Amino acid sequence: MGLLDPRFRYVPADATDIQATWQRYGFDARRNAERRARLRQRAADSAPVADAPSAAIHPLVRRTA
Repeated sequence: MGLLDPRFRYVPADATDIQATWQRYGFDARRNAERRARLRQRAADSAPVADAPSAAIHPLVRRTA
């Protein structure tokens, strides 16, 4: 939808209902928490070898996933 579309309705940032917006696009906090737990478990299961060239960055990668 473009800005010139008559259906477009401007909502100021301070009046935005963030929870409603996330729900409209299918976000579910419970499912997201479960997804993150699975990712953390997979990362822990496939821990890098300590002498690997990229071993120093693996903790950073896991923290941002």
